[in-house]
Amino acid sequence: MTLALANSSSIDHWPLLVLLISVTWVVVGITKLKLHPFLTLMVGAMLVGWMTPFLPEPTDVNKGLFQSRVALAEAFVLKEGNQTDELEILYRGERLSRQETSAKLTELSKKHGDNLTLSFRVVGSKNLDSPQMKEVLAEAEDLNASKVTFEAYAKNAPSSNETLKAIKWTLHGFGDLVGGLGLLIAMAAIIGTCMMLSGAADRVVRSLMNAFGEKRAGLVLLLSGFLLSIPVFFDTVFFLLIPLARALALRTGKHYTFYVMAMAGAGAITHSLVPPTPGPLFIAKELDIELGFAMMFGLVASILPAYLVLKMASWFDRKYDLPMREASGASNEQLKQIVEKKDEELPGILLSSLPIALPVLLISLVSILGFCKKLSSEQGYLNSESFAAVFPYLEFLGNPNVAMTLAAGFAILGLVRQMAGKQEKDLAAKLGKTLQDPLSTAGVILLITGAGGAFGAMIRMSGVGESVGAVAEEFDLSYVLLAWGVTAFIRIAQGSATVSMITGVGLMAAVIGDGDVLGYHKAYVFLAIGFGSITLSWMNDSGFWVVQRLSGFTEKETLKTWSVMLTAISVLGLGLCLLGSALLPLT
Repeated sequence: MTLALANSSSIDHWPLLVLLISVTWVVVGITKLKLHPFLTLMVGAMLVGWMTPFLPEPTDVNKGLFQSRVALAEAFVLKEGNQTDELEILYRGERLSRQETSAKLTELSKKHGDNLTLSFRVVGSKNLDSPQMKEVLAEAEDLNASKVTFEAYAKNAPSSNETLKAIKWTLHGFGDLVGGLGLLIAMAAIIGTCMMLSGAADRVVRSLMNAFGEKRAGLVLLLSGFLLSIPVFFDTVFFLLIPLARALALRTGKHYTFYVMAMAGAGAITHSLVPPTPGPLFIAKELDIELGFAMMFGLVASILPAYLVLKMASWFDRKYDLPMREASGASNEQLKQIVEKKDEELPGILLSSLPIALPVLLISLVSILGFCKKLSSEQGYLNSESFAAVFPYLEFLGNPNVAMTLAAGFAILGLVRQMAGKQEKDLAAKLGKTLQDPLSTAGVILLITGAGGAFGAMIRMSGVGESVGAVAEEFDLSYVLLAWGVTAFIRIAQGSATVSMITGVGLMAAVIGDGDVLGYHKAYVFLAIGFGSITLSWMNDSGFWVVQRLSGFTEKETLKTWSVMLTAISVLGLGLCLLGSALLPLT
């Protein structure tokens, strides 16, 4: 069968225009109008919905359709004919003949299998019992489609109705994402705050210092930034470690640039590549990648970029040798307190490291065991009755929500022990007040992330994925390069790494669907989006100003060091993704 969509001239360009308008709105809204990202992304999602033709009414049956990336991207619109009683079918805006309908349904069935969901709309008629409707319904049911729905739609439906549909679908997308990530983000915020206030983070850093020696202080700060940015947000990690970097420079009298760049660069890598940080956590969820696998893949992919950070930090130190100036957040008095702080004032290394190590180990362990179980023989231990009896308990503990809650519990325990040691009065009340700030921070992050989920869902529903995929196929573009390029562009334009990840994955999830079109594992697209979000931090990035102000560097010095380093990491990451997807597809 030859469809009108088969050639490049028939590519539906309207979704591409929708994408351009919506992304432009996000960029301008955040950078020029200075609107909050939550408001910008929510309005952007509603705008996409309003511009999307033939948007169905949300029902109990189709509420989750955009999550499957099948139904609404492959939707038909049915229109009753006139005097000739001819039936027209529109597919992404292109008319299909009655004879082409059967072939198209068969094609979709082969492509999506049991995941096929069809949403039909009857335009210009409210008669859902017509012979034409019954004929198509029977044909769809013969294909064993999981859901088949019909909806009558007046030819001249009021615009207000379309606007309401756009709002409803936007809220569904927001709710789905918040429901999936809300607890994880809240627990990560609690872990970060408790580790800082209890001294657990300091204990981790000092233990690394004892293991490697003061001569390798730069490596220690790099490892600290690398590890702490997994459960703790980048800004928080930088606030935590910059006083230590300044204190080390005060001790040694040199290498200040090296210390700052080493710990900041490493923190930026895991912030964008390793869940449960919200950005990569969101990417993994939207691409339907198992979280444990995403963690391991992100950690492995971070090793070579971290080595690059170490080398570039050393080179910057030799080339510029920037002085340690007085800066906000780290006064001389604070430096003195850090230098003179006794080890016995800090919690033990085991309790200090558990909030970081526990979720990584539990989630990764379950993922590894599950993968090995699939590969093992039927006679192997992993398929035995004894292991089958134990594995459900491991799955429970390795569930990301459970693992992060346990980690937060240990972080709170560490803080409580420190507060009790100081004979604090009204311990419970003070603990509750202490946890208010991280939960408030988590609430804001969750709003932004949820709004990003709504924006991404509406992008998928608009048909952008199919149009971009057709363009990519026409010009033979690499999906890895496409993912990196789109994310990098948005990052440079509006500054936020998290917003660029959210927007980039919203597009790529629509483009690649279940990943069958790739020829390699979706994890490479996951990494490409993460590396793209690291590109060129400059004046429109809050992280740029955090680094500049707390380090005491000038704007020019920050551009020559921090901005250049992140761009180099991003380009190296793109190369790794392209090379890995070609040589080690993991399919």
